Amino acid sequence: MAGKPIGQRVDRLEQVLQIIAEDQVSLQKLIADLARETSKRFDRVAKQFEESDRKMREMDKKFDERIDKLVVAMGEFIRQQNATRK
Repeated sequence: MAGKPIGQRVDRLEQVLQIIAEDQVSLQKLIADLARETSKRFDRVAKQFEESDRKMREMDKKFDERIDKLVVAMGEFIRQQNATRK
């Protein structure tokens, strides 16, 4: 570049700066897109966790109900067995 006139050097420097500025804008857009996509995915995962938690609580309730029924049935069976022995 030392042999080129000052005008050409300035033109070349402007071109380089323009390329850098365009790359910076492209990177900023990419980062914004990635941030939006990441946020959407985190929201989706949070909803999935909420749904899983709801299903687990529902299953726990049903499991507790089944255990209660089983205990009552076992108590009834034992009561009947004791009644027939007397």
